[in-house]
Amino acid sequence: MVARPDKPSIPEQASSQWMKCRCCRCIPPFRDLQSGMRGRDVAALNAELRRLGYAAPDGDAMTWDTILAYNALADTVGAARLVKDNGWTLAKDAYVWLDGQSVTIRSCVAGIGASIDVKSELLTTDSQSQSVSVTMPQDEVVAGDRVLDVDGRMVDMPQQTTVITDSSTLAALLGSDAYRQAAGTAESSGSASDVTFTLQWLLKTPIDVWSLPPTAFYAQHDEQACVVSDGKPVAVTVIGSRLGHSMATVDSGAALGKVRTNPQGGKPCR
Repeated sequence: MVARPDKPSIPEQASSQWMKCRCCRCIPPFRDLQSGMRGRDVAALNAELRRLGYAAPDGDAMTWDTILAYNALADTVGAARLVKDNGWTLAKDAYVWLDGQSVTIRSCVAGIGASIDVKSELLTTDSQSQSVSVTMPQDEVVAGDRVLDVDGRMVDMPQQTTVITDSSTLAALLGSDAYRQAAGTAESSGSASDVTFTLQWLLKTPIDVWSLPPTAFYAQHDEQACVVSDGKPVAVTVIGSRLGHSMATVDSGAALGKVRTNPQGGKPCR
């Protein structure tokens, strides 16, 4: 028996793959910081100073360069500098740390004209993630860069990406319906601060995918297999399945003709 295979010439949608994302929140400065101190909070301070255009070090140590960078920022807003008299110490009450470049204010606790001391609550913001870790499907076999479908907007994701830190990409992910729903569920259940959600991905460069019955393959080893097309053996790669059919690409890139099902005694294709 022979069959004419379907060939949806589309990005790798045939296997309807989904990427799992996990948002991890950074550790903001939570203590008075002095030269020589180390920690994830110091790394967050250095990273933010660099993002603002100052020459802070790329690391988790508070150095002289951190102090110089902070003083340069303080000078632009008339804030107190770090000086010898205060031990070059950046006090935790010398600034307000926000979770992101822009935040959504959930509530304002202090009213107009209210007196605010160091421990008083001023306002509440929605927490923002500083990175998103990426987990791709375990059965993915097609190489190539991907794009994420974020509420209809396609966001580039190079192959082998494991962590996303780009601010514009983060803004798109954290503004997605998938994230909001997952975050709402996590908040209502009182679970940990990490939020896991899924997004569909597509191959950035489209490939030709052929829909074939599983009985059309022979000499199959893992994803590599053979089919008989127009009476000739053809090497193919199985990349997934959908609705009872296997999705495959032709190794040579050529088109398939009439494909034989149950090809008994098929000749080697590799």
